Amino acid sequence: MNNFRYIKNIADGEGTICLYSQIGDSIDADGNYQIGISGSAFANELLWLQQNCSLINVRINSIGGSVIDGYSIVSAILSSKVPVNTYIDGLAASIAGVIAVAGKKCYMMDYGTLMVHNPSGGDDKNVLSLIKDTLVTILTNRSGCTPEEMDQMMNKETWLNAKQAQEKGLVDEIISSGKKVKIKKKESLENMVLIYNKVINTDKKMDKVTNLLKLSNDASEDSVVSAIEALNAEKAKLAEENEALKNELEAYKKEKEEKEKSEKESLETEAAALVNKAEADKKIKAEEKAAYLKQASASREGLEFVKNVFDKISNVKQAEKIFKGSTGVVNKGERADWTIRDWEKKDPKGLAELKNSTPELYQDMYNAFYKK
Repeated sequence: MNNFRYIKNIADGEGTICLYSQIGDSIDADGNYQIGISGSAFANELLWLQQNCSLINVRINSIGGSVIDGYSIVSAILSSKVPVNTYIDGLAASIAGVIAVAGKKCYMMDYGTLMVHNPSGGDDKNVLSLIKDTLVTILTNRSGCTPEEMDQMMNKETWLNAKQAQEKGLVDEIISSGKKVKIKKKESLENMVLIYNKVINTDKKMDKVTNLLKLSNDASEDSVVSAIEALNAEKAKLAEENEALKNELEAYKKEKEEKEKSEKESLETEAAALVNKAEADKKIKAEEKAAYLKQASASREGLEFVKNVFDKISNVKQAEKIFKGSTGVVNKGERADWTIRDWEKKDPKGLAELKNSTPELYQDMYNAFYKK
């Protein structure tokens, strides 16, 4: 059990796995790396539970996150060989809501919230449209909504309480908690998760006290003390695990920074060598070096772009050499104005050299004559 990240309990052939964080890793507004729930790690743990349990419960309180990791989780749930029920313990927003409805049966706390909206991120509209279509399919197959209705719900970002979610057919049963949870209008998703976590953690602590004491009206003082000590020990263990995770995150960030620094230094070295060689080969002037160096050292793409520019400069010089011919001077009345047909008749060898050294120029000449 200590090797698992998300499995929280196994008892009487029933396993529980919790999604109480964002789905997938991310970078926050301050540039800090946030570790989230890995789709592949979840799938592996769910597969292990299938081999050891006859029923699996997935409990959710999440703002959503990465669609890719979410797809892995949904796929793992839908392909499970044993029944997988889902529980919305607090918030199931965005891809977390899609994960919730993937359960064989979906339960929702009476104070819970479910939200659906359009996928976002990236500039490729075709990819986003394809992702939305798949999400609409998953949500429609679970609910009583038509694809058109679900499409509209996602377009306007729809928030549903437990009763509304059940009416839409997105959840099967509502669990009565006897609690009232107040969420302010326009509350951030992160704060909603924190609010729900307080309720969830309170319920967990009470369950543990109940299990430890098997509470009765005549519980002894020693048993109460033992239960409290057990809870304090668990609290200390959680604090230790949290500190270990913080250290792991710091180590990861440091490793990432060192790698980025090394890659940047390597890129700057390559860029400098490329630009210096271009100057030495008289492809560029000294006063042009700074601009090319800035472009080439900005990114790998920038370096490739500058390489291509320098290659074309070489090709232009080669083309000029061919145009000059044996006289060494470009004759405006002859070669400079030749069509490809003129080259074929008067200097086929020069045309072949032109085609090899400057294929783009050759193609332009070919199109100008033969594709009028």
